[in-house]
Amino acid sequence: MRIEELPRVVTTRLVKSVDLNHHGTLFAGRMAEWLVEIGFLTARQALACDPRELVCVRLHGMNFTRSAENGATVLMEGRVAYVGRTSVTVFVQCFTLAPLTNERTFITEGFTTFTKIIEGKTVPHGLIVEPPQDPEAVKLWDMIEAERQQRAK
Repeated sequence: MRIEELPRVVTTRLVKSVDLNHHGTLFAGRMAEWLVEIGFLTARQALACDPRELVCVRLHGMNFTRSAENGATVLMEGRVAYVGRTSVTVFVQCFTLAPLTNERTFITEGFTTFTKIIEGKTVPHGLIVEPPQDPEAVKLWDMIEAERQQRAK
């Protein structure tokens, strides 16, 4: 199977007053929560596993370029960026949507890595994919591969 063929998950969230920081914009902690949530849904969809068999082990590379205001609609899209033997790394992009036109404005992106577990132990997930062919997918795969090699040092 090609990694580009794995399902993508898209969802939206409404930014409410409870989601705001002391500046009156979307709290980074709330965005991180949402990013992990969409990553989880994407990984679970790709692995077709019981949700109790999946655990987040890493949130990495979340960088904000813009803030989101109270009342904004945040659109999030998750896709599998890398598949290891026991883990899956999901790339999530987040945008605000303009109220009347639904024009997207990029706000943040990041990666979440999930590992399959059974009875508290990491196990192979069984998903086998070919390395990506699409240039954007190759870029994401290579970013994660380089990060994994750096962390292994």
